[in-house]
Amino acid sequence: MKRIALLGLVCFALSGCGDDGDDGGGKVTNEFLVGKWECKLDGYRSKMKNGKFTDYVTDGFNIIRKVEFKIENNKLYSISKTEMDGLSFWESNDWDESDITITHTGQTVEKKENNLIEKSTNSLIKKSHDTYLMIEEYIKTPNEQYDSEDDIEALRIKTEAFCIRIIN
Repeated sequence: MKRIALLGLVCFALSGCGDDGDDGGGKVTNEFLVGKWECKLDGYRSKMKNGKFTDYVTDGFNIIRKVEFKIENNKLYSISKTEMDGLSFWESNDWDESDITITHTGQTVEKKENNLIEKSTNSLIKKSHDTYLMIEEYIKTPNEQYDSEDDIEALRIKTEAFCIRIIN
């Protein structure tokens, strides 16, 4: 009986005291995003070579985006500032309605326009209660079924933003 109790205590200690929602893998919701965040963006590019995309190559830019989210009237709003290599690159001065949790679902959207095929996949991944990862991938290829004299260069672009909640 003591062995069973001891085994139970060991299992309890190894598994933790319950699910506090602190582990990753949860869904990024509007409520989760409320607050201030600092995101480090990494950009990657890939070109078509011999009918296949090459491995991603980093853009090499040092981009930091500071964003704040709030909810008003059940809608998510954001205001942000982006710095590249330490210089202000872009700044929003007004709160804009944000649909990030609607557009970043992980689904691939394909769009065909005459001589061009575009695919984009946008995702939000909750890593912990204070971090999330935003991934945006865009692929552009020529539409082989469309006879065109346009020279469409196939490319693949990926941006990863690792975001950390700013605690005041």
